[in-house]
Amino acid sequence: MKLNHKDKKIWLIFTICFAIASIAISAFFYAQEIDGKKSKAYQIAEAYAVELKRDFSYVTSSTATMEKLVIAENGQVSNRDFKHAAKLLKKDYVSLIELVPNGVVTNTYPFQPSGKNNDLNKVKEAKQVLDFVKKKKQTVIYGPMPLLNAKRCVVVMNPVTLKNGKFWGYVMMTVTLPDVYEHTLKSLREMGYDYCIDTNKSPLSKKRVQVESSLGKGKTFKYAVGYTFSYGSCQWTLNIAPQDGWRSRKALLLWGLMLVIDFLISGLLYLLLHTHEQKEELDRLAFQDSLTGLLNRRGFLKELNRRTKLDPKQVMTMAFIDLDDFKFVNDVYGHVVGDLALKNLARHLTQVFPDNSLLGRTGGDEFCVVVPSDDETTKELIEQAVEGVQEFTAYDKKIRYTISAGYADYPSQADSIKQLTILADEALYAAKIHGKNAAKHYAPRMKRITRAQLGFNVKNVAHGLPGGLMIYRADGHSREILFANDYLIDLLGCKSYEDFLAYTKSSYDNFILKEDFAAAEQAIAQQREEKLTDPDKSLALNYRVRTKDGRLLHLSTLGRYVEDEYYGDVFVVFFLPGDLRLIRIDH
Repeated sequence: MKLNHKDKKIWLIFTICFAIASIAISAFFYAQEIDGKKSKAYQIAEAYAVELKRDFSYVTSSTATMEKLVIAENGQVSNRDFKHAAKLLKKDYVSLIELVPNGVVTNTYPFQPSGKNNDLNKVKEAKQVLDFVKKKKQTVIYGPMPLLNAKRCVVVMNPVTLKNGKFWGYVMMTVTLPDVYEHTLKSLREMGYDYCIDTNKSPLSKKRVQVESSLGKGKTFKYAVGYTFSYGSCQWTLNIAPQDGWRSRKALLLWGLMLVIDFLISGLLYLLLHTHEQKEELDRLAFQDSLTGLLNRRGFLKELNRRTKLDPKQVMTMAFIDLDDFKFVNDVYGHVVGDLALKNLARHLTQVFPDNSLLGRTGGDEFCVVVPSDDETTKELIEQAVEGVQEFTAYDKKIRYTISAGYADYPSQADSIKQLTILADEALYAAKIHGKNAAKHYAPRMKRITRAQLGFNVKNVAHGLPGGLMIYRADGHSREILFANDYLIDLLGCKSYEDFLAYTKSSYDNFILKEDFAAAEQAIAQQREEKLTDPDKSLALNYRVRTKDGRLLHLSTLGRYVEDEYYGDVFVVFFLPGDLRLIRIDH
């Protein structure tokens, strides 16, 4: 059936408008998606640039460790001490560790045959870089350059200045490429990205050289997204692009669907639904913590404001919950385990608090929960959340940690959400100062608490003790020395903690004179048994030790078994020179 003129005109106008609209909408959608992909790629490039810095951080920290050894030995490092330290610091991707006083290589690990040690001052480019390192007193990454085994490397140069202010020379580590960051490049490939890394060979050169490229040596790609960062006094750039190019299959599919599905209404509906999904995803990314899945600080405050606007007279309790000694967990077990601890804590809090609670991660290791009640049950929930020791398994190890909380009530204690936040924060610090692993309800006296107390740590206190302090494992299987303060190290004639561990072979068994060991061991074993019935008993006894320089010392000691949340049973011993009668001290 033929259409009349009017219908044909309407149909033609509609068809042309629909085609124009389809093309325009598809083009807009394509541009938006490509912009989104590039934005995501930039975030990935930034994140993996951080990973590249972390890949190099072990080497730079290792050169700093070797620097400390040189300073401690006043520049006179024996080949034995150097070899021992270098062996500990050596990794698969570290091909060479060198000591270079005044630009001349004197010590290498692994050992290099005679004749291969060089005076770097005779190599023009190397001398210029060494002079820059000396002048700026900055660690420099120099390279890339070829190795004899056809691999490439960079050299990390760390300047060393002795305690008297005299410049000594350099600690250098040669790092093979791409071994040092192969896992980072592998992750990029698995995510579907091509990559290209370039840098300037040294701080003295502005010319950029290619370090790595997934497309092959010397090859680059167009339309890459890059992130530039500084490390080792050089500028590094990581460029990435999708392996299949900047494509938008969704835009093409949308255009085809809009032509097939019942013209403008179905097409508009598809576009609206897709736009709505995009908005939800953006909201999720903006307000959700990616690690724990909880609300982030922004999302938490937004939801809290929404609830208070709906019911301004809502009774509630706000609690700040903090993972105790989170820095210790990160330092001992690594940041990956630290992230697992945060995820474990998030699951724990989700299980403890009711579904109508508002829960979020508002800081690094800080969580906040708002319970719509201020009765005794709420306080019991908060107490239940922090009591005991939390535990999870990571890499076949049991990781234990504790948490602290501070909480306040609204409106009985605060007349605004802002004030409620301040009071809960003060209560949290009160819990921290009073020993941690506790929940504190806000009280006015907490305003007088000084947070300076939190600045003191074990190292500060142990350094100022008027006597020796040592902690060693006492679990029945090991007597590994875990800590010794400077007083005890000096008392035994050792130069450093590392020297002390080397002298004692890291074991309490090698600390006491052999003639006195049996009697001391018998007394310690008896105190360990009595600990089961009276944990407050301490042990005082006398024995002799031989210092590193051969002197015989008589020591008086006071010790006690302690159960540590991270190391299990340990024995804490306080030392003073001189003799005391063998007595027991009951508290």
